[in-house]
Amino acid sequence: MSSLYRQEAIDARRDTWLGQVQATQSLSIRVISWVTLALVILAVIYIRFGIYTRRVHATGYMLPPTGLITIDANAAGIVSKRLAEEGQRVHKGQPLFVVDLGARTASGATQEQILAQLRRQRELLERQKEIRIADAPVEKQELVNQIRNLHRQRQLTGLQLANDAKVLPVVEAAVNRMKNAQSAHLVTETQFQSQLYTYAQLLSTHAQFLQSYTDTEGKISDNTSKLMRYDRQTAHDINDLDRQIADIDKQIDESESHREVVITAPEDGILSAVRANLGQQVSAGAPLVTLLPTGRALDAELYVNSSSIGFLREGEPVLLRYAAFPYQRFGLARGHVTEITRAPISETQGGQTQQGASGAKDKKVDGAGVGSDVYRIRVKPDLPYVMAYGQKKSLEAGMEVEADIAIDSRRLYQWILDPVISMHESITAVGGGLVEK
Repeated sequence: MSSLYRQEAIDARRDTWLGQVQATQSLSIRVISWVTLALVILAVIYIRFGIYTRRVHATGYMLPPTGLITIDANAAGIVSKRLAEEGQRVHKGQPLFVVDLGARTASGATQEQILAQLRRQRELLERQKEIRIADAPVEKQELVNQIRNLHRQRQLTGLQLANDAKVLPVVEAAVNRMKNAQSAHLVTETQFQSQLYTYAQLLSTHAQFLQSYTDTEGKISDNTSKLMRYDRQTAHDINDLDRQIADIDKQIDESESHREVVITAPEDGILSAVRANLGQQVSAGAPLVTLLPTGRALDAELYVNSSSIGFLREGEPVLLRYAAFPYQRFGLARGHVTEITRAPISETQGGQTQQGASGAKDKKVDGAGVGSDVYRIRVKPDLPYVMAYGQKKSLEAGMEVEADIAIDSRRLYQWILDPVISMHESITAVGGGLVEK
């Protein structure tokens, strides 16, 4: 007989006296679990209350507020007097160089040759102006005649198109009749082909006249536009010639009135990098000497690209590292932002002043390509010196400096969730725009 209970239930009942199985954990696993939980809690607290500050790395030079002033030659000539020496302290308005503009070459006086060339250029421009004024009425009348002829051509083409519009239906009907007659064997295949060829020629001629009519319309419109602008264009050309003549007159006056140019110091300072020597031929705009203004505190002139300018504010703290005093040994210097240019400047314009360009113009900006636009910022160091081996070492103009500028401080969770928040805002903006539409 079969049992009332299943065999599995009987077996389980028989083994109950052995007790139940319990999984026990060792002490090390508990410790690891509690330590892991504590680390997770600490990480959450750190992410919630921790703060990270994003910084911008910038490079530049230590310069006076006016920068290093490069004094250039005002005109081409020969240095007849040199009153500037390396390291000399000068005052504002003190003469530095005398440039003689009346230099002579093997072919004669340079200044007289320049004046002769300028006068010849002026005569050529005057003659060109007279020719332009004399040709203006003729050119204008030529445009009028062209427009008149084009109107006549359009009229004749229009008549031809009108005739074609009358003839083509008749020829087309004749071709259709000829086709029917050819189907009924009343005319030959050759006669039908001849009539069809005549009709095709008429269609081709009609298309050519239609194209000619369209081209004529375009030429009329183009010449009419030129005629309407002709007086203004003529006046513009004459004004341009007058401007060129005025520029040459100015050059003639300058060449005649300036036989000698005295180069003076624009500010009080110390001379350095004297480039011009006695008897040297210099060209207009050639750098003669560099002036370091004195009596003014030095600032760090730095350059950053456009991606870093958005969060920069005046008064922001800055950590400075001077190349002459390695920060690993002498520490970091502190300062604050005093000036930010809100208009971008070309990288090749960096460090320029009213008198010339400073050495900072050759400094490359991190993250900016050649020729890219950068922004200039000025940083005021808290101390005008560096403590080196117990002594105060004053900062010098032209000293290379690197800086880290704090621009954005937020909690860690905000940095972590920033992509999600930005995506949410973008989706919201797009969705709102679609709803408005």
